[in-house]
Amino acid sequence: MRTKPTFVLSSVLAATMLLAACGEAERAEQKATDEYPAVIEQSDDYDSEAHLSVGVTNAPPSWDPTESITNGDFTPYVPIYDRLLQTGDNGDPEPMLAESFEPADDDSAMILKLREGLKFSDGEPFNAEAVKFNLERAAGPDSKINGELNMITSVEVVDEYTAKVNVSKGLGTLAVSLTSRGGIMVSPKAAKAGTLTDKPAGIGPYTSTAISPGSSMEMERTPDYWEPEAQRVATMTYSLITEDQARYNALVSGEIDVAQINANQMDDVLNAGANVVANETPLFLYFGINTSVKPFDNPEARKALNLAIDRQAIADGLYDGHCTPSIQYVPSTSPGYSDKVGDGSDIFPYDPEEAKKILEDLGATDIEITSVPPNVTIYTKFAEVLQDQLADVGISLEVKPLPPAQLVQEFSIDKSAEAMASIATVINDPEAVHGRYLTPDALFNPGGTDYSELNAAAEAAAIPLDPAERKPLYEKYWDIWVENPTHVVPVCMVHLAGAANKNVSGVQELPTGSLDLRYASIAKE
Repeated sequence: MRTKPTFVLSSVLAATMLLAACGEAERAEQKATDEYPAVIEQSDDYDSEAHLSVGVTNAPPSWDPTESITNGDFTPYVPIYDRLLQTGDNGDPEPMLAESFEPADDDSAMILKLREGLKFSDGEPFNAEAVKFNLERAAGPDSKINGELNMITSVEVVDEYTAKVNVSKGLGTLAVSLTSRGGIMVSPKAAKAGTLTDKPAGIGPYTSTAISPGSSMEMERTPDYWEPEAQRVATMTYSLITEDQARYNALVSGEIDVAQINANQMDDVLNAGANVVANETPLFLYFGINTSVKPFDNPEARKALNLAIDRQAIADGLYDGHCTPSIQYVPSTSPGYSDKVGDGSDIFPYDPEEAKKILEDLGATDIEITSVPPNVTIYTKFAEVLQDQLADVGISLEVKPLPPAQLVQEFSIDKSAEAMASIATVINDPEAVHGRYLTPDALFNPGGTDYSELNAAAEAAAIPLDPAERKPLYEKYWDIWVENPTHVVPVCMVHLAGAANKNVSGVQELPTGSLDLRYASIAKE
């Protein structure tokens, strides 16, 4: 436990929360996310020798995808690491390194037909043996992303360019996982040599030439790449810029060409003369607590947390409404969404008095805990708002912003921080989210709580391939969740945005939350 901190609300945050308190007429002036385009269409008039500079919110601590601790690493991974499958415009999995993917007759396996004649950047061949190595490694006990591939039981080499992935459940979840970190293919030779952390070796349109750990990566066009259309610039730089205003300033000044931005910056970007892309995503803002810390081993205390958080004020104040308040961790378009529960505002309304009474009845007063948000401006602000709201129910929250790797170390591994306030950078499937956060051995379940009834419901809902068959099973899942709230408290479903200067085209904000620059280009001068 920690010494009770003095709460200080920054002037910037005070201004955002003041906006949230304004009337409905003022909020109505904000455009909805779907009023912004999701893509800046490709231009045929581009400079193939241009350099593209990108400002991102996350720099991977390791270039070995099995060591990735957040799906925020995915955007910097994309130029150098192709996946077995990729995300289509509508969010559905499509072929990439696998030319086709089909279920076996009994839905117990997926058959992958691979592109032939490809090589990794270190010259090693890409084939079914490489796929077997990668998937077994990513699903193995030493992998930090194994929760996304926990349905895999084994991988068989059918022939040189055919692999069979056997599963215990969830073919639909597997397909989504193969579009993200779980589907990244690395050179088996490099992985065995242990060099991937600092020297990526994959198949991608670009190859790294220089890496400044935790800062930037320089890339150049990969020779003889299988899809030349994905190489519309000669070189690229991805730079870590965690401060929101600094990324915005770098973009509008022309220092960088493309940037990840917050949804509440979209109007400013347009007014500055740049273009915006935006989309609703499966990413969600949440508060997580270690259930080994009393009183949060008790579901009633976790219910109190749900009642103590003003989701609407956070969505309006921090995101200008571009974050959908909900007690569910999936968007309404997901098969995992319960129409019965809805946003949950009638189940767990903002009621600090009731929350305080529940905690007092449990004998839990003057609770002091530390929360670790990512050291990105908006997430630190989020933690500060929670600090203010939870103080009203007798919970003193010390806010300690950290880089993502250190955040995971302190919350999930060392367990020196009792709570975290963050964004869940997850893939677009409810089973993958459940596996990453709620199974007893999940990375973000530091208390190791076994939600046995919820786990059983999740397993049942992951079996069908047809989303229509999964949906009623998730209705049962959320009924269980409401009766026994977990240590993860969803706040709102985040809408994400990207921005590009006027001379840039081929930029897309995917419905997965990833800023897609695969076909980005810069116009000829």
